[in-house]
Amino acid sequence: MSQAIARGELSLAYQPIVSRDAIEVVGFEALVRWNTSEYGLMSPATFIPIAEESNLIHELGDWVLHEALDVLKQWPGQYVSVNFSPRQFRRHNFVGHIMKSVQRAGIAPARLQIEITETAIFDDAERAAETLYKLRQMGFRIALDDFGTGYSSLYNIRKFALDCLKIDKSFIDGMGRERESAAIVHSIIHLGRALGLGVIAEGVETEAQVQALRLAGASHLQGYYFSRPVGAADALAMAQGRTLSGKDDVSTDDPATRQTFGLRS
Repeated sequence: MSQAIARGELSLAYQPIVSRDAIEVVGFEALVRWNTSEYGLMSPATFIPIAEESNLIHELGDWVLHEALDVLKQWPGQYVSVNFSPRQFRRHNFVGHIMKSVQRAGIAPARLQIEITETAIFDDAERAAETLYKLRQMGFRIALDDFGTGYSSLYNIRKFALDCLKIDKSFIDGMGRERESAAIVHSIIHLGRALGLGVIAEGVETEAQVQALRLAGASHLQGYYFSRPVGAADALAMAQGRTLSGKDDVSTDDPATRQTFGLRS
């Protein structure tokens, strides 16, 4: 992996996060890609868990953060959301490291959203609570990723300084088929709204899901229905345009819109 970074085999793709009502692009999630010289494109699901088992995750994470902040500087005001693994989150002086990174890049902390899973905070809840509090005090956004799939509890939501919950795409996918998934999605959205938290629905792929999630009250949406992860140049075009279309609702009737933003037919 160290050699891959040196050879320039790693890259980032950016998937837009849009507001529920105006379908305005408010941020992007940065997703790492590795196009190996020997095996071709390798899935993050393969190499990230391996990196997590060693200190390579820190080298990889530092590269991702530096690259994402560098691209972010070109956007007019959106934030970038970066995933941090449990091992990264438990890193010595994690807060100071993140602050130095944004200061070096000349970026306001509010434009970086730190995504963590409940696994990252479960092992040492007291330390995690203190770390998240410090990050929030400095102005960073905090998102709890894949909510509903880990050690979800009202205790976690009450104890930790959070800005939003991200509903795992497995629940979104099951909304139209399973009454249980739909009930879980509605419950998470209502819980988030009652606590003053944003709720981002991941993995949105159909118009029916968009309408259901908007009616349920999800504050933000993310998924292939709006756009697949794109390169830095396309992300910049989206950021400058701010909306995926000129209308309140995304239109899939215009072939140009599909081509530019990767919408599904």
